[in-house]
Amino acid sequence: MLASLFLVPALAAQVQFQVLHNFGSGTDGGGVWAPVTLDKDGNVYGATSGGGAYGYGTVFEISPSDSGQWTETLLHSFCSEPNCTDGSEPYLGGLAIDAAGNLYGTTVFGGLEGRGTLFELTPGANGWIETVLHSFCSLPGCADGASPDSTPTWGPSGDLYGVTFASPGTAFELTPGPDGWTFTLLYSFCSQPGCSDGSGPTGPLTKDRDGNLYGMTLAGGITTGCPVSILGCGVIFALHPLAGGGWQEIVLHRFGGGRDGDDPSGGLVIRADALYGTTQDGGSAGCEYELGCGAVFELARNPGGPPRETILETFDGRGDGLSPEGGLVFDRKGNAYGATAFGGLGPCDCGVVYKLTPQANGPWKYTTLHTFHGSDGVQPTAGLTIDSRGNLYGTTVLGGLNGAGVVYEISGATDSTN
Repeated sequence: MLASLFLVPALAAQVQFQVLHNFGSGTDGGGVWAPVTLDKDGNVYGATSGGGAYGYGTVFEISPSDSGQWTETLLHSFCSEPNCTDGSEPYLGGLAIDAAGNLYGTTVFGGLEGRGTLFELTPGANGWIETVLHSFCSLPGCADGASPDSTPTWGPSGDLYGVTFASPGTAFELTPGPDGWTFTLLYSFCSQPGCSDGSGPTGPLTKDRDGNLYGMTLAGGITTGCPVSILGCGVIFALHPLAGGGWQEIVLHRFGGGRDGDDPSGGLVIRADALYGTTQDGGSAGCEYELGCGAVFELARNPGGPPRETILETFDGRGDGLSPEGGLVFDRKGNAYGATAFGGLGPCDCGVVYKLTPQANGPWKYTTLHTFHGSDGVQPTAGLTIDSRGNLYGTTVLGGLNGAGVVYEISGATDSTN
């Protein structure tokens, strides 16, 4: 990507990078794998996979001040109850926020069965109160799934949708009612021979206006020739609500490895009649990593035939990064933004933040917005969040002043407000 390198000096005068918080000081947590969430006042919320008062993760808030400084507040430290019944280790799942300012998220472990939770945090006069809405593996045979690791997705009636990762995985719905929240199993993966329907769903579900849900699995699909897993390279799926009740799973695309991509993660974005996302592996054959350095794809509706996949970008593992794990966000002009967990021209292969600009004819234009160097963060695994002014917010797993990750902001990079 030599063209992108020549753009860096011109962008430097416009694009500004700022670390808002360095983790690892005291009990504020560390290891941020998930994206952050913003409220209407510009406060930033997220979860750390470790640290906190008990060493099993936290939920935090970072708030701006008139002076431009940001202050962190610890909202909850997990494993505060005996046997971690309040949850333990929120991992890839970020937080969903409702109109009242309540936060919803998942933990991979903890809960009544030790296999994960979906929780709510409610602000109160004496601090935030955590309530576990569901402890996973509580149904016979663990039929409800285990280890939820993605951000919950809102439904039209205040219900929450999500997935559990532990093989083979499930998709579920939690519905609020006068007597609490009701769990409904929508689909159990690997229900088809050879797991052709997918296995190990990851990333948040994406909902369209008709009530269909879209997501991806890390494995399953094509059962031969995948370099990553004997179960396949992963799929893109839709869950369609049936008129008589229940849900039907439809596989929209099965990844095949190589340039097509494999090991998808980070969730999907719907724009017009297409889905957009990223794969951790696959892509360019010229990548130094034998499994491929990852790809950005578009899956477009194809009247009269199966959806058509187009690869928008393949990564080389060097200047343009390696392993785009966190998915994409878009501004109003249709430019896409993301981060790679590794790669970049810095001294440590610490990752990059990139921009993809659609062109009238030909492939999308790639631009590196920021290359991490260690002191400003290492391993930006999570996707980005964009605010109404077009500022981008992200996290890193490691690095920063204390080595436990950072929350950062990039301004001046987008072409329009979102």
